[in-house]
Amino acid sequence: MTINDILSIYNKVNEKLYTGCVSEAFFLIRKIIKEINDWNMSMEIDEYSSTYLQMLSHSIAAKEFTRNEESRQIYNRLVFNLFMLVQKAKETFFLRQSNLIEYEGQRLMINNPNMFLNEIVPSFEQIHTALRRQYDVADQSTDEAGDDINYWNTVTSTYQKTMSPLFAFVLLKSDMSSVDLERIKAIITDNIIALDARCVAVSALTMNVLRAFDSQKTNVLLSLVDSNENAIRQRVLVGIVLIISKYGYIIEYDEHLRNRITFICQNSELVSEIQSIVFQIVRTTETSKISKQINEEIMPEIMKMSPIIQDKLKNIDFDEDSEKIKPSIENMFDGIDFSDKIHDFTELQMSGSDVFAGTFAQMKGFPFFAFIENWILPFDSRNPYVRRLSNKKESIGKAISSNPLLCNSDKFSFSLNLLQMPDKQLDTVEFAIKEEREQLDEMIKDTDKSHNYTPQKIEANHYILDLYRFYSYFPRHTEIDNPLSRILNLCDSKIFEAMFPTPAERRKIGDAYFFYDHYLQAIDVYNRDIEAAGNSDIDYELYRNLAYSYQKVGRYQEAIDYYIVAEGLDKNSTWYLRRLAFCYRQIGDIPKAIDCYNEILEVAKDDFGVMFRLAVCYMEISQYDSALSVLYKISYLKPDYR
Repeated sequence: MTINDILSIYNKVNEKLYTGCVSEAFFLIRKIIKEINDWNMSMEIDEYSSTYLQMLSHSIAAKEFTRNEESRQIYNRLVFNLFMLVQKAKETFFLRQSNLIEYEGQRLMINNPNMFLNEIVPSFEQIHTALRRQYDVADQSTDEAGDDINYWNTVTSTYQKTMSPLFAFVLLKSDMSSVDLERIKAIITDNIIALDARCVAVSALTMNVLRAFDSQKTNVLLSLVDSNENAIRQRVLVGIVLIISKYGYIIEYDEHLRNRITFICQNSELVSEIQSIVFQIVRTTETSKISKQINEEIMPEIMKMSPIIQDKLKNIDFDEDSEKIKPSIENMFDGIDFSDKIHDFTELQMSGSDVFAGTFAQMKGFPFFAFIENWILPFDSRNPYVRRLSNKKESIGKAISSNPLLCNSDKFSFSLNLLQMPDKQLDTVEFAIKEEREQLDEMIKDTDKSHNYTPQKIEANHYILDLYRFYSYFPRHTEIDNPLSRILNLCDSKIFEAMFPTPAERRKIGDAYFFYDHYLQAIDVYNRDIEAAGNSDIDYELYRNLAYSYQKVGRYQEAIDYYIVAEGLDKNSTWYLRRLAFCYRQIGDIPKAIDCYNEILEVAKDDFGVMFRLAVCYMEISQYDSALSVLYKISYLKPDYR
């Protein structure tokens, strides 16, 4: 079998187990175990098979297992164990055969662990001690180092030799003992260790679980949701959302994890933070579209104006006082059709869109980004990779650090790029930053107000954008499953209700899916809300959004049903009649479409677009006289109508 064959069987097993087709799942699991020829797994599947046969002897079907609490627990535990067994079999095959980066790394760690060790971290057991001793960027004075490249190379090398073993150990070690997990948790909760190292440990543990689900590792992450440090807490919450999005169907069968998630989500403030994280992850699904829009529509127009701007710049004397220069610069754009494209860009930015992804994608070629852990490193202007910039131009370092619009990864890219500039160019950048500081601060304040940005939202958003950069632009990113795209699966399991206990909380997630055009997911969430509400009052917007979602996915009869309900609640008949007419036409019910168009024309008598569509409908049912009558009316009232 090939890797694709194994992956296909693995996905089928998961589907069979989740839909209750356990017998078929057993057959498929045995195929993988036979392929890897593992005796222990063969014994394990035989044991589970025996348990299942005993259960069948007392029950007619799998549904019978859930009729009482004890039977339900036994059945859930069996299904969970089968999920874990097929995953272990799949991982065993991949570890032997796959050339994907994570499995290459695992093989290296098993066969030659010294590859990840060095004189600073001589063994994985000594990572904690090494981290406590590591070069602390906050306490070291480097002012005298200046531009001594050898000095900075030594400092960054020492820093990397401490961080890389930590990341490798937590990311690549699959079978972690309780001692290993306690060691990792101790590192994350040790305030003596630098925050960046602890954040990297959280991210590595998250990525480990995303590769292969593990209850104990997930429990460690859940134990950290109450961390007092915002950076740690937000990384943990983002990780939990991604893990549930990918493995919710498994967690549903783990009673301890399910109960723990249910318990922590009784905290409404925490649920609010999780909602914000979900919104921001869903928003990443449109980033590539926005980058394309900027690169193909906005930037080319701005580039066309560049020669005109260059000519105007020649007439400005930059040696004059800055206050004298300002009016000249402000008047420079008079007569240039520049504002529309800048406005488009600003609108995207103010809406919270990731407008910098495409720009900074070109700045990920620095050696710094050769290390995976550096893609997800929290930015600190005192970090040895970029501290030289702060030493030379403190105002630039502060401006970059305090900018909430740039994620950590982009801040590193920008800083490293500035370090490549000659001093004179760096002086120009410093001047520009100082001059535009007030305007930038005002824009940041406006953004904060429009999106109610809090330190929690900013921290989570920066981390999510860091992850997007890594999973999109890392040279071998195609070898790693992008967990951000799995956010569309968040509502597929019952854990979704545990995360968002109230209909109002779930409704907000449905609205996020709806806003970003993920209509199938919106339909799922909205229908759950309607089912949960029962006979309670439901506002028209839910029915309207549900109807529109059905329309967009081509399920026109359902769209019609819900448009009619929404119209009865909203009374905004014209808006609904237009959409009802469209849906009736799509299902071939032309007479009803004609009725809708005629009702619209009673209110909007001069709507020539509706008149034309009405004429087309008449022609579709061979009522040519009526069609000609409408067309003559259009020609008489608006001869130039096209």
